[in-house]
Amino acid sequence: MRDNDLQPNHPGEPDEKNGQAEENLQQESHSGEDFRDSGDLDLSKEDDKVGLMIPDDQPSQAEAAPSGGGGNGSKGWMIASLVLAAALIVVLIVPPFAKGSGNEAVANVNGVSITKDRLYDALVEAGGTQTLDGIIREELIDQEMNKKSLTVTDEEVTAEVAALKASYPSEDQFNMALMQAGMTEEDLSRQMRDQVKLKKLLADKVKVTDEEVKEIFEQNKESFATPEQVRASHILVETKEEADKIYKELQEGADFAAIAKEKNQDATKDTGGDLDFFGRGEMDPAFEEAAFKLKKGEISQPVKSSFGYHIIKVTDRKEATNPTFEEKKEEIRGQMVNQKVYQESPAYIQELKDKAKITNTLDKSAADADAKDPASEDQAETPAE
Repeated sequence: MRDNDLQPNHPGEPDEKNGQAEENLQQESHSGEDFRDSGDLDLSKEDDKVGLMIPDDQPSQAEAAPSGGGGNGSKGWMIASLVLAAALIVVLIVPPFAKGSGNEAVANVNGVSITKDRLYDALVEAGGTQTLDGIIREELIDQEMNKKSLTVTDEEVTAEVAALKASYPSEDQFNMALMQAGMTEEDLSRQMRDQVKLKKLLADKVKVTDEEVKEIFEQNKESFATPEQVRASHILVETKEEADKIYKELQEGADFAAIAKEKNQDATKDTGGDLDFFGRGEMDPAFEEAAFKLKKGEISQPVKSSFGYHIIKVTDRKEATNPTFEEKKEEIRGQMVNQKVYQESPAYIQELKDKAKITNTLDKSAADADAKDPASEDQAETPAE
């Protein structure tokens, strides 16, 4: 059995945006079937990247439709492009080294020196123009914030991160998305600060009426409801004899997670057998039937599935929910504001660029255009208002 056989699949997650292709993680098992119900083998895992509403100059052509939170909601309209790799942030208008030190070696391969200039040129070629453009956008936003005497508090950033986190089915999946994006929550908080700045600068252009919120709720009412779910851990072994022996040890007080880490025969071994939350119709029928009969904290006797013998422990439960409009309206409003900010941002940032005096030595196309434009010299001498 492969390590990824029993990873839970949470359907209903949103499509990826901004040119990122949907990632299908086809999970394999020894029998050719996933641990979840073989009648539903759509194992696509979408939108694993965490992003911000700091858009590129061209807006996304795909607009995410709003849908419910509580684990089944769309993150699509809360996701935009990530900034490039943090390593490229060193790329500035001039090389980030001391004056006259460009020929200084930063590495040596069989007697051949790799200079700082060579490193800088490689970083520029790898993504320097895009990274610098992102820094220019950030600087324009900061200058506009100062001009309008606007500030962003730590509390506002924390609330924005919390809203994004709440759009994931579980905190574990949120953390996994961060890890796959190569980010920590601290990284996300730093980037979210720019998102909050844009929301403040565009406040007059992103009004959302009660009628708009109500319409979205009615269109997506079913998606806001969440079915009954359980969170379970399991210990999977090949034979009934081994399962019976483990069950007896557990009845005598052995630690469930410790045994799972030692003997579990699937990918949840490293997490003590934790399968996270799942609803009906997602797991192997025999496993699912046994799990939903258990109360929180109870441990099942050995249960046979096509994968072997499981001992199941239910660690948490969530009752089915069917929220009202009053319960969901502020969440919907916040997501609609975020979507409108994302849609309005490219034109707004371009407007700031058009008004500003910007010198970008990495953007050759802009430099060539300026050289051909007789008015560019006069414009370059005119500072932004």
